[in-house]
Amino acid sequence: MGAERTNAPQSRRLSTAAKRKLRRPLAAEHISEREGDDGTVRYLEGWRAIQLANAIFGEDRWGAEVVGEVTYRPIPQTGRRNATPVLGIYTATVRVTVAGCPSHSDVGVAAVEEQTPEHHATAYKAAVTDGLKRALRHLGAGLGNELSARVDGTDDICPAVDAEPLRREVLTIAERAGSDEARTREWVAEKYGCPLDELDAPRL
Repeated sequence: MGAERTNAPQSRRLSTAAKRKLRRPLAAEHISEREGDDGTVRYLEGWRAIQLANAIFGEDRWGAEVVGEVTYRPIPQTGRRNATPVLGIYTATVRVTVAGCPSHSDVGVAAVEEQTPEHHATAYKAAVTDGLKRALRHLGAGLGNELSARVDGTDDICPAVDAEPLRREVLTIAERAGSDEARTREWVAEKYGCPLDELDAPRL
């Protein structure tokens, strides 16, 4: 019987050409913009991130998967003023694997602003897409790592989201992955340059 074929990337070192592309900043035509509460937001769209990854690595040299369940957390509405109404947050952890590289995971989020099946479905998918983009950017500037962490492509998340539930969600997800709170807080501080309690919703 022949060896079973899988869709997993084959093991080999990342090519010099791919490394060069990952070090190169995003071209202007690859960056999208929209107006946010604090001015113009620059971000990488999900379809564009996949297109770039295919071009850099090859369509059969990388893959992505959702780790665990996509979770939903309702946001209490009591006492909320002067903010876009957000009913809840979807959170998704996505792992990206590239042949010749360590795998990278990150957490994506998206807000639900209306209690309809369509809005829930859109936010569910947006959280997965956000997680994919955040995981891909670990690989270098060519996949968006040099875009501002505060406005780097959370296409659907509302900028007025209360960050505290997201902070708790980060700790919960890390605990499921086997990391205690102290190690998680240390990792966040090292990665983002500030304590977890000071991170706002878009950066989370």
